[in-house]
Amino acid sequence: MTEIVIIKSAEGQFQLSGILDQKTVSKVWPQRAQLKSDKKLVIDLAGVTHSDSAGLAFLTCIQSDAIKSQQSLSFINIPHQLQQLIELSRLEDVLNTELCL
Repeated sequence: MTEIVIIKSAEGQFQLSGILDQKTVSKVWPQRAQLKSDKKLVIDLAGVTHSDSAGLAFLTCIQSDAIKSQQSLSFINIPHQLQQLIELSRLEDVLNTELCL
């Protein structure tokens, strides 16, 4: 998969699938406005096959949008490669993340 796809799986729950990099983030950037909910927002990243710093920036912007909207947000099922990028960037305290077990 060469694109990133956002799928609403339930109220307040979304799944991201594909490659999250500079090319795909620029295409999906306008869709981040749909990532809202009256409930807690949960974004499942299990389907993300690769991410670079642009993908990480996309996630931090989603987090920032949630904070501005006073909305609770969790990222779940973070792939190992993306978790390493988060840790290398020292963003584990910024992004509310739950590792895939």
